Amino acid sequence: MKINNFLLPFLTGLIGIFSFAPFSFKFLIFISYAYLLNIVLNSKDNTFLKVFCWGVGHWGFGMSWLIVSVYYYGETTIALSSLIFVLLVIILTIVFTCPLLFIKPVLRFLKVNHKLHKILFISALLSISELSRYYLLNGVPWLIPGSIFLDTYTQNVYQLFGVSALSFLIYFICTSYIIRNNDKTLFFLLPLLILILIPEEKSTIYKDGILVSIIQPASDPFLKYEGDYYYQIEDNLLSLVGMTSQDSKLVVIPEAELPYPINNERFDDFLRKTKISEKIIMGSWVYNENKLYNSIYSPKYEESYKKTHLVPFGEYIPFIHSLRGLISFFDLPMSNVSHGPKSQKNITILDGIKVSTPICFDITFPNTVRNMNKSSFLMINISNDTWFGNSIGPHYHLAATRIRSIENNRWTIRSTNDGISAFISNKGTIVDYIDKGESTILEGKVNLIDDVSFYNKIGYLLTYIFLFIIVITTMIWSIWKKYIR
Repeated sequence: MKINNFLLPFLTGLIGIFSFAPFSFKFLIFISYAYLLNIVLNSKDNTFLKVFCWGVGHWGFGMSWLIVSVYYYGETTIALSSLIFVLLVIILTIVFTCPLLFIKPVLRFLKVNHKLHKILFISALLSISELSRYYLLNGVPWLIPGSIFLDTYTQNVYQLFGVSALSFLIYFICTSYIIRNNDKTLFFLLPLLILILIPEEKSTIYKDGILVSIIQPASDPFLKYEGDYYYQIEDNLLSLVGMTSQDSKLVVIPEAELPYPINNERFDDFLRKTKISEKIIMGSWVYNENKLYNSIYSPKYEESYKKTHLVPFGEYIPFIHSLRGLISFFDLPMSNVSHGPKSQKNITILDGIKVSTPICFDITFPNTVRNMNKSSFLMINISNDTWFGNSIGPHYHLAATRIRSIENNRWTIRSTNDGISAFISNKGTIVDYIDKGESTILEGKVNLIDDVSFYNKIGYLLTYIFLFIIVITTMIWSIWKKYIR
């Protein structure tokens, strides 16, 4: 076996990551997926190993922030953290990439020979398989191909049909190139590729709206739950809150910054010291019925939203009794958090304004965010991206937030512990931001919007009806040809 047979798939899977933020070399996703499909459909030998190597390159680089989390914040050896990282990448590859190997046997069984039918069928299967990323392994909605279209005119499709529709477009183009590999196909696909990747020019001048202050404290995650460090956290937060404008209507403090729950006396004492508790909405811990929740809290109305999608190994430990004590990363005080209820009411701010409040990982789940924004005027996203370190993680997380803003036609206030915090318009424009590692405040105006997007009304309904029609009609046609005609 030649090493190039496996090195090339690995590198091709890896380069696809450069399509996503912060790199945004968008055309590379087409090269990466076209190569993968060529292996799946045309490889004569070692197909499994080639697909596996592509997946390892893709997930290994795309999820590289995991090793930052485990090594730096788990305070373990590079050998053990590397082993954990490699195992996670292998699992992601087997679960989300290797099942594509079933495409060729299915085509052979159904005897799908017409090229256009085959292109549509494969593209639909790929899009439907993408759904699994939102459910398997607690959900891994990371590296969704359709998310590369940010800052192009094509991003306007998000507010109509969501990110999955644009994933289908990528699969369709890549499959067309592999199956109809001739000059006529290239003559059609190249102009289409150029057209859909044209950058969109945006205006960032916004004068109207409500004045809001974002707090970014940049607390040290190593010390957050140690001894008396909470005194420093409180002093830093109070200092930053004191810097906010008196005209500011809302002050947003990021995810779980205070290391104690809202029913602790220190929490009430902290709010009193701010002197503006009626303006504050903040990340907090809620302890209720022997369960700990990662929440966002509105002191004025005493309402909270509890985070639904938790980060495995960060907020809860699968197989907890086996893994506790293995490394300190699995022993953090707040690593046994409970999932919030699936259905929760939006919380209230200001004078009765309802807002959606996806916390951290929640923002990467389109349907969760869509349901929250059916009755909101604004989106507030608090997050703790400290665990990403200086990896590509915070940039992709910010990109996901921008896509949710476009999909739901909502302005977003994004407040993170150490960056990237930002004001994001309903068109996905970053109006202003605070970079990683800065301890400061950011003030700007946001608009309240009542109108919902077409996508917010129907979600992926039309997209997946279309996809399932393709799959079902192809199967019916195949059965009719084989057994009835």
